[in-house]
Amino acid sequence: MNLHLFIAGTGGVGKALIAQIRKKNGHFYQKHGIEIIVNGLINSRLMRLSRPGIPLEEPLEEGPEWREADLPYFISFIKRHQISSPIFVDLTASDNVAATYLDLLQKGVHVVACNKIACSAPMTHYIRLKEASKESGATFLYNTNVGAALPYLQSIKQLYLAGERIDRVEAILSGTLSYIFGRYDGTLPFARIVRDANRAGYTEPDPRIDLEGVDVMRKLLIVCREMGIPLEEKAIVQTSFLPESCREGSLDDFYHALLCSEEFFKERYLEAQAQGGKLKYLATWQNGVASIGLQCVLPDHPTFNLSPKDNILLVYSENYLSPLSISGAGAGAKGTAMGVLADIITIAQGALR
Repeated sequence: MNLHLFIAGTGGVGKALIAQIRKKNGHFYQKHGIEIIVNGLINSRLMRLSRPGIPLEEPLEEGPEWREADLPYFISFIKRHQISSPIFVDLTASDNVAATYLDLLQKGVHVVACNKIACSAPMTHYIRLKEASKESGATFLYNTNVGAALPYLQSIKQLYLAGERIDRVEAILSGTLSYIFGRYDGTLPFARIVRDANRAGYTEPDPRIDLEGVDVMRKLLIVCREMGIPLEEKAIVQTSFLPESCREGSLDDFYHALLCSEEFFKERYLEAQAQGGKLKYLATWQNGVASIGLQCVLPDHPTFNLSPKDNILLVYSENYLSPLSISGAGAGAKGTAMGVLADIITIAQGALR
């Protein structure tokens, strides 16, 4: 069986995914009779399309086979050429790319996405995507939306489908914030830690997106929806830890305001330390209320000794006397690519049944 991929996004995750496909294609064919063919690649500047397939040894080498990016044409190519078992893979964070899912699913094209925008959109759109998938038979998988390759959404979904009563969910869903608060101890300015994280590629280009919890909010929203809770983003209670002066202006203004607020951040750190605790950015759902914010956790809390950059999901439910706990690296190009590839193979296994 041939799987035909059309990949949006050729950055770190895209490169890692291509490398993994190239390495494992022989294994997939030998063990499952599956061969993965990459028929299309597109990024914000260029695209490449090939009905026979793009050689895996050179898919990201930009040359004469590439042309100016045209997303509508790219999507129409998938539908027009009637290639069997096409899978659209979104490795971007683009609103425009996420907006193509509904049309693709309606036309019977499978969609695999690590882009969180579609599944954290208004509930009406989320439902339409699910309905389109069911009606056309096209699979829509987005397990890497939360936790990269960690089985967060699969585990939550299985509990929900089994009728398990979920009482509480606690999670650290941002490797970026885990890294920042794991490193900050008052010896280096908080602004320096944030700038270092930005230069290392751990934050968004504008770190305020991470520090304001936008990414965590989207992830918690998706987790709740997998539990069957029709939650909207505006219903999530958010407690911001950033001083007002750090929220507006240019990036230079932001870093300057962050540096001027050092005493504020040091005070928060010392307060937690005085209690024997650590600062953690937690996402929580309990008693119908979803919330995100910076908290002081004590040594008996399961997140206390979590390694910097790691994520953790804790699920307290009817039949788990101790919480179901899943932790590990919840970000990174290789881990995300591995999770995307697992979703792709899941689609293939479904088609082979």
